[in-house]
Amino acid sequence: MTRFKHAGAALLALSLMSSTAYAADSIRLRLDWSWWAGQTPMILAKEKGFYDEVDLDVEIAQGQGSKTTTMVVGENADPIGHANLSTVAQSVSAGVPITAVAGWWQQGPISLVCADPAIKSPADVKGKRIGSTPTGSDGQILPAFLKANGLETADISLVNMPGDAKFAGIVSGRLDCISGDDYFYGPQLKAQGKDVQILKYADWGVTNLGFGIVVNDDYLAKNPDIVKRFLAATRKGMEYTFAHKDEAVEIFLKVSGNTQPAEFHRSVLDAYEASLHTKASAGKPLGWMAESDWESMNETLAQFGSMLGKKDASAYFSNDFLAE
Repeated sequence: MTRFKHAGAALLALSLMSSTAYAADSIRLRLDWSWWAGQTPMILAKEKGFYDEVDLDVEIAQGQGSKTTTMVVGENADPIGHANLSTVAQSVSAGVPITAVAGWWQQGPISLVCADPAIKSPADVKGKRIGSTPTGSDGQILPAFLKANGLETADISLVNMPGDAKFAGIVSGRLDCISGDDYFYGPQLKAQGKDVQILKYADWGVTNLGFGIVVNDDYLAKNPDIVKRFLAATRKGMEYTFAHKDEAVEIFLKVSGNTQPAEFHRSVLDAYEASLHTKASAGKPLGWMAESDWESMNETLAQFGSMLGKKDASAYFSNDFLAE
């Protein structure tokens, strides 16, 4: 009897050692904002078990703007974040210890979205009421758009507000324009019967990359394998999302509780898929970033925006953690 007790104890100890040895690595991902369809690949990677497959226990936390996310990641409160890369560039220049390790949505969608049919060019926004979010990516790049087109912030009536208040502001007529993502606000305003004019910043002298993954520098140095596994599983989630958009939207709606029509979220994913690469990154694996794109964007932000302390492009990003 004693022999069986010893054997049972040994088996229990072995089982505990085994479970400990193969315990998943826990990380928390800080998003750029509250739930929106561009976050679907990461939500899907979690819900479909792609993170589990690479021994990662990923908690996804909603954000309060890309600028805030870069600060949180820089402090290593959450080691990994999803953020707008133009905002990441300005944070790195300001000394925040973070590195972009993947650029997913590379063609930046930030625009001036207006409900005034008379606005055809940047010159037409002089004196207009423009809603912007200081902690969001649009608030970081709006000054560059103005300056690149011969305007200053003083030339407009700038209304700083939370991101979720901008749509109501322009629908009610309290704002003439809002600074934000064209694919998100444009269709919704048209559905409200507004005559929408869109000035895409990239078309008016402001090169900007879209969304990607940023990691705390200290965490990246100590945990390169975790970051590689995270990026591989997220890429799998992205590939699955674009191959199964209807299912992906269904999962997004279930997790987020969002009440907007599924067709709207599907249109966001369509815009996402069309914006995965720039000309410089075309033909490269998903997430791969071109040095020339970073250099062009940073030059624009330094010349026309508020970027101080511009560094060499290689100081902002790395492709070394992406799978081939």
